[in-house]
Parts: sequence; C-alpha cells; structure tokens
Amino acid sequence: MIKIEQIHPVSDFVRNYKTYMDRIKLTKNSEVLTVNGKPECVIVDAEVFQLMSDAYEKARFVQAVNEGIESMNRGEGKPAEEAFLKIRKKLDL
Repeated sequence: MIKIEQIHPVSDFVRNYKTYMDRIKLTKNSEVLTVNGKPECVIVDAEVFQLMSDAYEKARFVQAVNEGIESMNRGEGKPAEEAFLKIRKKLDL
C-alpha cells in the first residue's frame, strides 16, 4: 500500500534524487512521482522489482496452465501423442 508520504512531485525527485535513491534502497519501499499532481511513475528498488517481475511471470504461467486444464476438461484438447505427432511433422523431425 502506498502511503501519502511516498508520493512526491517529480521536480522534487530531480532536485533531491540522491536522497530518494538512498531512502528507496534502505526501506525497499516504492515511491510515486507526480506531474501536475497526477501519478506519472513509480520508482522501485531493483531487487524488489526483480521479485515483482518473477511473481508476475509465475502468476502468468499458473494462469496459462489453469486455462489449459479447463480447456482439456471441456474436451477441447488433443491427446499428447497427437499433438507431438503434429509438432514433429511441422518441424520435419
């Protein structure tokens, strides 16, 4: 959850970027930068960003697997041997 003290004008970030960078590295909390009072971007520690990216990719994979299972349960899938045969034929293996 973003707290009000983590929302700042981009102009303040430009003037005091070192302070921001130090604080973000220390706290691992993200900071929202605004332009004309509207959120424009979020600054996140690189390590935290990597964790977020990994979690997002895992969630996408799990969703794709679940969609595949649902498709098979609806009878829309093909037997593995049939699918592999089609792939081998397409790749001329």
